[in-house]
Amino acid sequence: MVIVQHYTHSAKHYAEAIPFPGRLFPLPDRCPHPDCQAANALIRWGTYQRQARTGLGVYWIRVQRVRCKACRRTHSLLPDFLHPFRHYVISLLQQVIFLYLLAGLGINCLMKRLIGQDPPRSTIREWIASFAYGAGKLIFDLLLRSLMSVEPLGEPLDTAPPGHLDRVPSPTKRRHLERAHCFWSLAEHLYAQAKDRLPHLHFEADQLLSFVLHWLQTEEVPPRIFWSPRLSTTPTEPF
Repeated sequence: MVIVQHYTHSAKHYAEAIPFPGRLFPLPDRCPHPDCQAANALIRWGTYQRQARTGLGVYWIRVQRVRCKACRRTHSLLPDFLHPFRHYVISLLQQVIFLYLLAGLGINCLMKRLIGQDPPRSTIREWIASFAYGAGKLIFDLLLRSLMSVEPLGEPLDTAPPGHLDRVPSPTKRRHLERAHCFWSLAEHLYAQAKDRLPHLHFEADQLLSFVLHWLQTEEVPPRIFWSPRLSTTPTEPF
């Protein structure tokens, strides 16, 4: 389980800061493993390095590892400009999904927008497929239930699927993309609700998916939005 910590600066700032920011992240009050949940049992347990790719550069960052004294499992304090198991920063992933899903750009036009950046076409396609599966299938119902439990939706949201998704030949993938499009609108509504309850909460426009990672963690499910449907470790049933 990865613990996603709110970090308001860039990957470049994180990589160059001294001391490294992860060292200053507060320890969670409880062990995040669902079978443990021991209180005040986490200690710092070394660090490891991983990449943070922005599309324009590559930064090596140190990630703080923690260990539970009760269950002896280790966890990572991951800054939320990263998505677990992805090398690219989440703001770039969000930009790609926005351009494809909401702006309606095809892959060719999308790649032209990213000229000078390094994600290859195959990576872009994989991001879209993984977001469609993760947001459109695995966590869609969880988000809807969360919204309804806090405050039943008043006026219906404009969640009609955009016409440009009609070009997707696979009916299953098209259905996932249509639900992922709706998921985006619902996530914005969830943030608006959270902002009303917690006025100090602040995320920039390009941090919507970072906010979703935080929300997933409060729901005690893996803080992941991009789930590759091709991996055997990916769940097949919604959360």
